[in-house]
Order: sequence, then structure tokens, then C-alpha cells
Amino acid sequence: MRIRRLAAMAVLTVLAACNREEKKTGMDIIPVPGEIIFHAGACDIRNGIEVTAADSVLQPAAVYLKEALEAEGVTAGGTMLTLSLDSNADEDSYRLLIDGNGISISGGSYCSVINGTATLRQIIWTSPDSLPALEISDSPRFAWRGVMLDVSRHFFTADEVRSLIDRMALYKFNRLHMHLTDDQGWRIEIKSRPELTSRGAWRTLNRQDSVCLKIASETKDPKFLLPEDRMHDGLYGGFYTQDEMRGIIAYAAIRGIEIVPEIDWPGHSLAILESYPELSCDGKGGSWGKDFSSPLCLGNDEVMGFCKTVLDEIFALFPSEYIHIGGDEVERTEWERCPKCQHRIQSCNLGDTKGLQPWFTRELEQYCILNGKKMAGWDEIVSDGLTTESAVMWWRSWSPASLNKALQEGHPVIVTPSEYYYLAEDQDRNTLAKVYGYEPECGTSPIRKGKVIGIQGNLWSEKAASIECVGERMFPRLFAIAESAWSRAGDKDFGYFMKRLPVHLQKLDQAGWKYRMPDVKGIYDRNVITEGMVTVSPEIPDGAAMYFTTDGSVPDMSSTMYSGPFVIRDSCVLKYRCYNGRGVAGKLCEALFLERDYMPAMADSPVLSDGLLVNWYDFNGESCEMIDKAPIKESFTCRTICVPDDVTGNIGLIFNGYITIPEDGIYQFYTYSDDGSTLHIDGVLTVDNDGLHSRLEKTGQAALRKGVHKFTLRYFDSNGGILEAGMTDSSGNHIPFGKGMLRH
Repeated sequence: MRIRRLAAMAVLTVLAACNREEKKTGMDIIPVPGEIIFHAGACDIRNGIEVTAADSVLQPAAVYLKEALEAEGVTAGGTMLTLSLDSNADEDSYRLLIDGNGISISGGSYCSVINGTATLRQIIWTSPDSLPALEISDSPRFAWRGVMLDVSRHFFTADEVRSLIDRMALYKFNRLHMHLTDDQGWRIEIKSRPELTSRGAWRTLNRQDSVCLKIASETKDPKFLLPEDRMHDGLYGGFYTQDEMRGIIAYAAIRGIEIVPEIDWPGHSLAILESYPELSCDGKGGSWGKDFSSPLCLGNDEVMGFCKTVLDEIFALFPSEYIHIGGDEVERTEWERCPKCQHRIQSCNLGDTKGLQPWFTRELEQYCILNGKKMAGWDEIVSDGLTTESAVMWWRSWSPASLNKALQEGHPVIVTPSEYYYLAEDQDRNTLAKVYGYEPECGTSPIRKGKVIGIQGNLWSEKAASIECVGERMFPRLFAIAESAWSRAGDKDFGYFMKRLPVHLQKLDQAGWKYRMPDVKGIYDRNVITEGMVTVSPEIPDGAAMYFTTDGSVPDMSSTMYSGPFVIRDSCVLKYRCYNGRGVAGKLCEALFLERDYMPAMADSPVLSDGLLVNWYDFNGESCEMIDKAPIKESFTCRTICVPDDVTGNIGLIFNGYITIPEDGIYQFYTYSDDGSTLHIDGVLTVDNDGLHSRLEKTGQAALRKGVHKFTLRYFDSNGGILEAGMTDSSGNHIPFGKGMLRH
């Protein structure tokens, strides 16, 4: 395949490389520490490391570190390593010293010392025989560095949770938020309410299970199958006994991690209502409303008694500072026609059904305070009239007003926006950079009484039937979140992060964790075949093997394995996927190959001006081809491909103009959008990124003769998403369309 690059691409790429500053510490630590000072000399650890605790409170940390080092091949004995508390240090800070005499880790608290051990372990990964002499002084940017695991939609065993805790500790996370209850299952034993687990923890296979099983069948990917140990008498489920949960809590505490339980109500409560139908408005267990499931009947006095009884056991079981009560996505339809709820509204002067949930949330908050606990909830609770003791988890990235309201009213806030820190959705080559680049305090109001106390990555498990699915969604994005949670904003550098990443992926592999493998490079979503053939020469990720088909069948490890460049002569769909060294499948990918002649340039080039002509339509649909069927709102000229700031509401944009091609060649184009976008060159579909979706990149090729070619890009979204488009050079570098590249 002959690929030419635009001169502009080469210039921009060189300039970008020249302007990029690189940090060179010689260390592959994630998250990057605050300060590293190197000294002359080294510390020989070939004879092992002898871990000791100078303070008795650190003895569990010493045992944990000794076992962790032995698991990684570092024997006990030899070089002395001392763990100690420093009464003069900040509670969250630690200091790591390595020299020829040994190793010391000191900190202001047990947890800070644990964080120091994580740094040491990562240094040993790349220096297994001799450690560099150095001094690291380090402390976190945020106090709350969280991960949420949804164990309701799909259940994960105590051993699987412990394995996740081990990974979290290595990256200095200190909160595991467990989403223990939802419509799909109740996962924690409540001894005073046994039917919550005898009935509420088990279900017939539901829509989410069917989706996973369909993916497993259609893509030949067994990680989407439901684990057999989660099936019992034809029902799916599972739960943690209180003794099992105590074990998880203790295991996490040794590793410096607090378990934060979430009991989600008054919505997301079908598992409760199926166990105790008398707590629903209809007395029959509820169902699904217009948008969400039936809530608890807040007019029923038994409901508050039930909630407090459950909380009593939760308070006794979990030593965490906060108890999360959910509070999101509540359907009020049944409250509107429920006599008990209407009576509650009247007797408590709540106005209407909008006042019911705030009343309920305030009651729960006061009960938490009475029992020495603080309450946390999703950002819908921000309007419930709570005290400033309660923490707000801001998740609705489309509602920055709720974030600023929480801060202005004085609440502690955990930033966990769905656009960036929800880890359940599919990923593309841009996802990791997007997550890493997000600034948690960007856009927050300067006038505020509250404080952003931390950030959190959330794994919702609708499409994560197994722990392998969890790993593929969490990693390596969780590493990016770890660096944003711990390191100063000015110390972050995505290029440097990517250089440090390979050793961390290798360690995930060794620990048996699945992760999203890097993309195969050199294959586009739409490819052209010219002059009767095209040679395909993909770049395969390290440690992976690629299997492929061209006959429409789904590839597996019995299909053709890529061993070198191959030729495609006829139009076809290339299906391919990578497998890691343990035989675990990566994402199934498809690429369309089409026989195409070179498209001729315009014979008579018109007089052109800079920029593109843009028509904005009042479009509320689901397909780019329908945009111009909607009423037109405005026409204007735009010099770049973007969504202008003043274009809001229902958005359908059509960019029309011309692109000048400097010489004959095969050119690569891309669009990156939320929602749909398409790109046509000379009326031929070149990039197909259509449909409703979150941020997604699609690519395509066009064989073009030198000269001027027609250019049309279509895009739609509701309330403003993201739109970028451009060209890709032979090295895979993206060059967004900028001023002077497109004309009309």
C-alpha cells in the first residue's frame, strides 16, 4: 500500500515533537511521585529483603509487604528494610530512603507507610537486583482515591474482590466503594431480614445476562459467559455473608483501603420489593415505570423502620466513615397515585412528590449522624436540604450546575463524572488519553464553601459478567485515574505515562488480570484496494497474537494467525482480534476493504475562501443522513471542524466545502465524535461514525488524485457533544483539520 502524507502533517508532527517536554527519572512508577532525588550508589537486594516494623501498629504492614515481596520472587533476609511512623510528618505523606545500608519507609500514618511500600514494590519491578540510591518525598493530591465495583448487576466473589484490592493498593487507592444493592440483586447478608438474600440475591436470567450471553455467542468470547459458580437451581446470583465481608474489610484495611458500602434507595430497589413486596406502593413488589424501577413506598411507615434496621447492621459491620445511600434515578410515578405517599406529603407539608425523596434522605442523614456515621450519595441528593456533613458524588457530567451547587453549599465532593470516570463502556484508541487528561477541578466555581476531596472510577457491571470483563474495562484506565488522584496536576504528562505503562501491563498479566490491549495499528475501519491488491502490514501489541478471517466468520485461536504481511485482492470484511499470552481474547474488530479507483480532482477548480460553509439544523434524530430533513436554524462559516460554543440544544451540522490534495496517494481520515458523524469525499462515504454513541473514533481511507476534492462532514448530538476530524499520517499521528486546510 502506497501512503503519502501531507506536507502540513509532517511539519506539525515535527513541531509537536520539538515542543514536548519529557521527564526522565529512569523510574516507571505510577502514580508519579512528588519528589525524587537520586544519590550516588545502590542497594544490593540479591540476597533478599528483611522487613521489620519499628512501631507495633505497623506489624500488619510488615507482614503484608514481606508476603507481597516473596510472591514477586524477593526472598526474606539480606538487606534491612524498616517501616516506621513519623510524628512530624503529615498524615498522608511518606518518605522512602534507599542507600547502600538499606531501605527505610516512614510516614505520618499506617496508610501513608503502605503507600510508600507500593512505590518500593514498583521500583523493584524494574531493578530486581540492585536498587538505585534515592530519596522520595511524596503525598497525595486528593484524600479520597476511590474505585467503585458494582456487584449487584453481576456478582463477584470475595476472592475476586480481594484480587482487586491487591491491585488498588499498588496504585495508592484508599477507598473501595461496593455497590451492594440494586434492582438486579441484594448482595450483603442482613440477619434481621433474611429474605433479602434468600430471595433478593437470586434471579432468573435478565436482559443484562442475555446481552452478555449474546456477546459471548456472537464473538466467541467466553469471558462474557456467566460463571458456573454463580448459578444455583437455574437462578443467577450470590451474596456475601457478614463473616465474608468482615474478612474483605480486614484484608483491605491491612492494605490501607477502606470499604465503603452502598445501599441504594429509595430507587433501584426491586430486589428489596421482590423480597418484601409490602414495602412497595402497590403491595405487590413493584415493576418498571416510565424511566426507572418502582421505588420504596415512602408513605409506608414500615419502610423507614426497615431502612433503619438494615442500617443498624451496616453500621455494625462496616467501620467506614461514610455510608453511601444511593439516591439516584428515582421514578416518582407510583408516588403520585399512592394514597399513603400522598398522605405523607400532606402531613409533612412536602408540597408534592418532589418533596418526598428529600424528606427520606434527610431522615437517613440524621440516622447516620446519630450513629456516628456520615452519609454519601449520588449528586441528585444535592437539592435535598442536607447538612454539610454529607458528601456528594458528582456523576452527571452533563450537569456541572449540580457540582457547583454542592460546592457552594459546603459539601465535600467526590468527582466521578460519567463521561470520564465510568469504566463500563467500550473503548477506542483515544479513551485512555481522555481519562488521563481530565482535570477534576476544572470548571468548579471559585466561590465555594465545600471542597473536592477526591475522585473515583466506577465500574458498572451490566456487561461485565466475569472478572475478566471487569479487568478489560478497568485497566489501564484505572492507572490513569490513580495518577490524577495522587499526583499534582503539573506533574502529569501523558507521553511520560505511556512510557511507564508497559511494565504495569506486564505485571497485570503475571497476576492473571485481563486488561484492554493496545490497538492494532495500520488497519483502518474502511480501507481501499487499488491496482488490484493491497498489502496489509499491521503492528501487533507486544505479547499478543492476532488471528483473522476474511470470509465473514468470527476468528478464534483456530483461525489464521498473523505471521507477516498478507495480500487482500477482493472486497471483503477483515475480522481480527488479539489474544494475550494466557489465551484470553481481546476485542473483536472489523475492517471493510473495498476495491476503489483513484478519485479524480475537479477539472475546473472554483475560487475558494478559507473555511467551510455550515448549516445548523434543529435535529433530534439518530442518523446523519436525516439531518437535512429537519428545519434549518442558521448558516455560517467555520474555519475548523468543531461544535461552536453558541450551537446548543438539538444539533445537526453539515459542513460543506473542498479539500486540496497535494499529490496522488491514499489518504487516511478520521472523525472522533459524540454522537454520530460521517465524512464524504467527492460524495463517497469515507468515514462512517454514525449513530447514537459516546465518544468514538472511526477511520477510513480514500484514493485521491492531486487537486481539489469536494468535502462534506455531517454531525449530530443533543446538547453538544464532541467533534473532531482530520487526517492520519503513515506513523499513525492525527492531524486535526485546522485553519487553511479546508475551503469553500
